[in-house]
Amino acid sequence: MSVYTQLTEQEFRDFLSLYDEGELVNWQGIEAGIENTNYFVNTRHPAKGDQQFVLTIFEYLPKEKLPFFIRFMELLAKSGLPVPAPVHGRDDLSLKELKGKPCMLQPRLDGNHIEADDLTVEQCRLIGDSLARVHVAGQKASFTQDNFRGMDWIGMQVSRLSTLLPEDERKLQAEQWQAITAEFNDETDLPRGLIHADLFVDNVLFHKGKVSGIIDFFQSCEDWLLYDVAVTVNDWCLKSGSLELAPQRTEALLQAYAAVRPFTDEEHRLWPLIHRLACLRFWISRAITYTYPDHVLDSSDPHDDSVLRHFKDPAKFRDMLRLRTANSSSLVLP
Repeated sequence: MSVYTQLTEQEFRDFLSLYDEGELVNWQGIEAGIENTNYFVNTRHPAKGDQQFVLTIFEYLPKEKLPFFIRFMELLAKSGLPVPAPVHGRDDLSLKELKGKPCMLQPRLDGNHIEADDLTVEQCRLIGDSLARVHVAGQKASFTQDNFRGMDWIGMQVSRLSTLLPEDERKLQAEQWQAITAEFNDETDLPRGLIHADLFVDNVLFHKGKVSGIIDFFQSCEDWLLYDVAVTVNDWCLKSGSLELAPQRTEALLQAYAAVRPFTDEEHRLWPLIHRLACLRFWISRAITYTYPDHVLDSSDPHDDSVLRHFKDPAKFRDMLRLRTANSSSLVLP
């Protein structure tokens, strides 16, 4: 269960008094998350009527990093994207505090999550279009934030894990990192901008055949746009029960994306390799939390120990990395 911070009814009422969103009706903990505490909160307002919100309490992200995420979500919402911009309180601020932890209230969006095996080609097309619009809007931002799990972090973790992984995995990481760093550096001419960085299937809602919600922007940052595309394709476009890419899903997502933001020549050239970078990054982050305590291997990342209550098997991205390397010639952008 991912409700790490328990609240009483009175604490909910006291918190809602900071807003003009009505009185508490009821609440329910959300178990699906991993790193933060989330609650569904329902209120009733004399003028606005019944309202539904999501309360997020940040268990590990430091307060000073949160204004970036808020500004990014507000920018996207103002750009017409289905992103839940945080609610401002009576003091006109959206960032609050509960039990000494930063928190925010967001509107609960309509829609439901789709299981990965149930995704349709049309839904892949829709998310390709939405991702491109996120990137186009993000490139207009006047603010930024570095990717704290970017190239420097990956290089540090490859070095730290080298003495702890089985020999075949250590060799695989070293070889992949050598190939990746030979191409990706400060001189790499790839378009950059603000990215979601974690647009997995469970971070999108669908309602009445449309994308009704893009959520969980708390890994977002500035980085290569193509990296974000690779992360998304590697989760949305898999064949059922396989780590191989489904051609129709992949083509639909990439063509829809390119119709909004065409890919550059350099992006075409580096597409196979950036797939491998995306696989390596998620293999490493899952290996750390799956096998070893964060405070031993990842002191640069201020995760709370409670994150270790939930973890995902890193083998998926290890095996995906091997597969993308073997099939690199088949990875082509439209």
